[in-house]
Amino acid sequence: MTPPLRLTARGSGGDGHRFDVDIPAASPLFTGHFPGRPILPGIAHLALAQRALSEILGRQAALGAVRSLKLRRPVVPGDLPELRIGPPGEDGAVRFEVRCGEAAASQGAIEIWNGPVPAEGSAGEMDLTATDFPPAESLLPHGPPALLLRAISKAAEDGVVALAEVPPDHPLVVEGRFPAFLTLEAAAQGAAALETLGRHGASGPRVGYLVGIRDARFSVPSLPAGRPLRIAARLTGGAFPLSVYAVTIGEIGNEVAAGTLSTFLMADA
Repeated sequence: MTPPLRLTARGSGGDGHRFDVDIPAASPLFTGHFPGRPILPGIAHLALAQRALSEILGRQAALGAVRSLKLRRPVVPGDLPELRIGPPGEDGAVRFEVRCGEAAASQGAIEIWNGPVPAEGSAGEMDLTATDFPPAESLLPHGPPALLLRAISKAAEDGVVALAEVPPDHPLVVEGRFPAFLTLEAAAQGAAALETLGRHGASGPRVGYLVGIRDARFSVPSLPAGRPLRIAARLTGGAFPLSVYAVTIGEIGNEVAAGTLSTFLMADA
């Protein structure tokens, strides 16, 4: 299997570290995101930062929070990104930037998980034996293994509750577990499905991008693949083609992740 990505250190200085990023055109990170129009998932920019921190620290690093992530332009097969990542600031945040040539692809501020690993909690099992909603795969432009949404439980004009699952063959799964920040992609897919439902399926699902994350925090550093995730996304603002959602993942009162997502929806072709 083609490795999803590779980092090669270019050097370090007072302003941090630089890495060349190799994401092969055949990388499984592009598979299913989107069929016929491959784009690196926005959440993969956090995976780059996590991988770089692991290289710098000499141990497996995890993210405890995403203070901010702004996605400036899509990364597509053939791009040659560079990652720049600084040391922790006085506020505890690690800032990074992904660039493609002279253009910034993303900029973010994250926190490293430094606490003990808590006991495994439930990510929110739900009974979905009888729903009147269309199949998840008909509501999204994604394909496997990028498709994380499994079924819609509830939907209203401004919100959705759904079931998601990260498959064991997802490229960010390592030894049966995936980083908690991947749950934000599952929540973004719930938001995308809500948009399709709101249009009553007119013209089918449209390609949309995750363009921003704010104030996302995780109660665990990672989760086991192949188990159900309860996700909820509530529309809180925006104007087409931009939308803002408050999202939570996990059981009510025992969430494994929560934050604010911004999405950009392409117009119908």
